[in-house]
Formats: sequence, C-alpha cells, structure tokens
Amino acid sequence: MKKISLALSLIVFTLLSTSVSAQTDQGDWMVGGQLSFNTTSGNSSFTLAPNAGYFFGKNFAAGSEVTLAFSKFGDAKSSAIGVGPFARYYFELKEPNFKPLVHASFGVASVTNKFLGEKTTNTARNFFIGAGGAYFINSNVALEGVMGYNNSKVESSPSEGGFLFRIGFQIHLLGHEVKKK
Repeated sequence: MKKISLALSLIVFTLLSTSVSAQTDQGDWMVGGQLSFNTTSGNSSFTLAPNAGYFFGKNFAAGSEVTLAFSKFGDAKSSAIGVGPFARYYFELKEPNFKPLVHASFGVASVTNKFLGEKTTNTARNFFIGAGGAYFINSNVALEGVMGYNNSKVESSPSEGGFLFRIGFQIHLLGHEVKKK
C-alpha cells in the first residue's frame, strides 16, 4: 500500500511541477470531457460527456461531444445517448497557466423514459453557449469550468432552458510533437 501511495504522490508532484506552457496551437488535439453524479433521497443522476477536438487555428478548436446520461426519480427512470458538434475559442493571457474560453455546442439525443411499466423513446435537441476558463496544470492537462445557458427540447414537450455549470478536464495532444515520432 505504501508503494502505491508513494507512486501516486510522485505522479501528482511531477504533474504539478512540470513547466507549464498551454498548448492550443493549430494542429493540436484535445480529448477530455465532464462527469457528473448527483444523488438525493430516492433520486439519482449520472452523466458522462466525453469529447474530442482539433485546433483548426491558434486557440480555435472544433470537434464532437458524446453524452451518456442516466437518471432515476422515484419510480421514473430515464436514459439518453447523444452526439453533436462543439466549437470553442481560447483567449491568451500573460499568465500561461490560465486561458479564458468561450464554448458553443449543439446535440441530438435519443431519450428513453420508463414509468409504471410504460416505456417511451423520443428525440431531444439541445444547445449550450457559455464561457469559462481552463487552468493548465502542465503543458498537456487542463482542468476547466464552463458556465452558460443550456436549452433542451424533447419531442412533444416544451423546450426548457436555464443556467448550467460544467467542470471537466482536457488532455492536449501536441500536433507538432506527434508528427516528429
């Protein structure tokens, strides 16, 4: 157990002490996403939202997001799987560890609901537009928070919109280093 703790401590120290130079250059890639879990008395929800993007220009990335969501509220259960494009732009600051960003995404999902033995499946559409920041703990890994407006529309239901705050991480794969190998 001590060996595992020592190894984990060494990895964390190495990540945090590495010289930071945020990589959002043309030709770079990013892979990451968000994970959320919420539970209250008799209710729970879980969402996994991985994404991948390519930097088409300095600080400008576009790519795709996948959403997997499951929830249970009393006797009602719901699951969703969706996909859609996103675009984001990072702003340069003198501080290389932090980059503000704007993010926009659109998605289409298949939503299945089960309640009292009855099962329904509908198509849902959503869009999100927001701003936030990425804190680079080293040249390849960023923790990020993004907040903004999210709007969802499920077939035969009115659209619902409101404030959304997401926390996630991104791994930045350096295009120029990949080409050298």
